[in-house]
Amino acid sequence: MKKILYTLSVIFAATLMFSSCSEDMEILQEHPKQADAASFMTNYKSVQAEINAIYHQMHRLEAYGRYLIVLTESLSDYCYGRGNYASSYETGLTSGAINFARDAWAVQYRCIRFANDIMRQIDGVENLTKTQYKELTGEVRFLRALAYSQLLKYWGGVPFFTEENMDDFNKPRTEANVIWQYIEDECAYAYSNLPATVANAGRPTKYAAAMLKGEAALYLQHWAVAQDAFESVINSKKYSLVKVSTADDFLKVYGPDVVTTSEEIFYVKYNRDRADEFFWMYLCSPNPVRNTGALGIYTDQVKNTVIAGWDPNDLRYKWSLYRQSANGTLNALTDNGMICFKYRDPEATGSTSACDNPVYRYADALLYAAEARAKALGAPDETALKYVNIVHRRAYGLGMNSAQPNDYTLAANSTIDAFMETILKERVYETCFEGKRYADLKRLGKLAEYAKKAGRVADESDVKDAAYWWPIPTNEYNYNDALDPTTDQNPGY
Repeated sequence: MKKILYTLSVIFAATLMFSSCSEDMEILQEHPKQADAASFMTNYKSVQAEINAIYHQMHRLEAYGRYLIVLTESLSDYCYGRGNYASSYETGLTSGAINFARDAWAVQYRCIRFANDIMRQIDGVENLTKTQYKELTGEVRFLRALAYSQLLKYWGGVPFFTEENMDDFNKPRTEANVIWQYIEDECAYAYSNLPATVANAGRPTKYAAAMLKGEAALYLQHWAVAQDAFESVINSKKYSLVKVSTADDFLKVYGPDVVTTSEEIFYVKYNRDRADEFFWMYLCSPNPVRNTGALGIYTDQVKNTVIAGWDPNDLRYKWSLYRQSANGTLNALTDNGMICFKYRDPEATGSTSACDNPVYRYADALLYAAEARAKALGAPDETALKYVNIVHRRAYGLGMNSAQPNDYTLAANSTIDAFMETILKERVYETCFEGKRYADLKRLGKLAEYAKKAGRVADESDVKDAAYWWPIPTNEYNYNDALDPTTDQNPGY
């Protein structure tokens, strides 16, 4: 069983310090709330405890525990949603999913609010060494930037709060690129001040900050900045892909008993005491590991061209998908149904598991670096191609650092467009069901194109405005006088 690591301290500290707010018992709302850190932040340990309250929010099902991984999959080209997750490229989120999105919004702003309050108070904390101050502020600024990145990916420009303007709750939407630049800058600070290694898995290192900085740079099309960020992770030599020779070896990457691995850069950590719910939404009975599930997301091995075109000899295919042939729920939808089998926890009880949410893996660093390098140079080169081939070789259980017969070649990937097709193919196979595909396709302007290619829509024009952005919650308009529910709402809602 997975060791009890950082998450227990998160829950304990957050429960002690914020029980007066009873936030876990309330309906998530966006009216102004503020953590009173001034009463608690007196030394290094008390600042750490305040930071733990941010992680407590991140672990919730409204954040990385379910919504920020499952809700996004409902609009990916290789997935289909059911029930509340039956989102449409024409009409966007279902009414149930709109409520989920509202709660995801609220949790991200709680993370930001706690971070802002810490940053406003930390200069007054006594007895912090210079190193402690840098590491604590680096961690807080990374977590705040991460929360903003999630808001930008799914809502676009949003109200923008820092410790300097947090008392004015009436904020208009700030342009997305302005906040992406803020994220890039914040992560530059975090990279310079966070340690290269941490004692507890689940806390960010400087390389987690490099990943988020590089991602922000991709959105800003700062290709050289992105290349430098991702290659700093690769060149650190601190990470490598876990070797596999059979599909079941991926249990060492995604399994519930994994404490950490050589490819973990930043994960939201779960265990039996603080469990996730995303695995439950992918399953349905019968299956040979956990004979239950809610079937919020599924796919089709015939109708969906992404899945139909995936080589069954790819060990990721064998690990990630299960052919579902004897369930009334799924068979009523398709005769060729497949469920996500990536997060396997046979010891799970109820609807929760101990599988971690892999926010940033070394495979992400390699594939992002390949994109950034090619775009910075104006064309792919052998190094960019090598990054992709390392991921591809591991998928077949081959040696990752030497040429293999099934390698991608530079001749077939000589242009940016051809190379991006290869990268997107590898990313969908490598990160399927990790809540990353929808954001990838939107960032690259390929959501409609790939929805059609996958057979999700008959024509690109069938992908309407509502498919691109989630609605600004009604509660935000109720408490933010700077937003107009007509002119400031995302298109389609």
